[in-house]
Amino acid sequence: MRYGQAVFETAAQHQNFNTWRDNMETLVRMVQDRDVLFFLENPRVPIANKREILEPKLKGVNPMAVNLLYLLVERGGLSMMPDIFADYQRRLDDLYGIAHAKVTAAIPLSDTETAEVRQKLGTMFGKHVDITTKVDPSILGGIVARVGDKVIDGSVSRRLENLKREINQVRL
Repeated sequence: MRYGQAVFETAAQHQNFNTWRDNMETLVRMVQDRDVLFFLENPRVPIANKREILEPKLKGVNPMAVNLLYLLVERGGLSMMPDIFADYQRRLDDLYGIAHAKVTAAIPLSDTETAEVRQKLGTMFGKHVDITTKVDPSILGGIVARVGDKVIDGSVSRRLENLKREINQVRL
């Protein structure tokens, strides 16, 4: 996404990645408020009035981030703000060597098991891995880990499915 890339390159140029991340979170929260979004997207409200109302809410926000908000207001692109932030965060995670994993297990993982999974995924991907866990008894046992667009399925249900497929393929 070109806006996310532009924001990331601006943050890199000024070496203020965390400030931009915090400012983008503020802007995303603001446009997720339906009343604020309706007001900002209303073509009948002049931009000067929008700026006047927004100014107090944007105290402490980087002026360039405020300019991004106004640019999106003028272009009718406020709905893109969450996607711009997600793209920026993905680029920042890549820079810092962070990957995010969604791990599903049949039963809740202990802290020790979570740490082991984090370490193994970190080794596999060469990154620090942040893990979000969820429980799904239908996988019967083992885990399913999703890291980006990669899926590692070590579930018992998958193994049983594979075994069933192999049995059905055997011809004597």
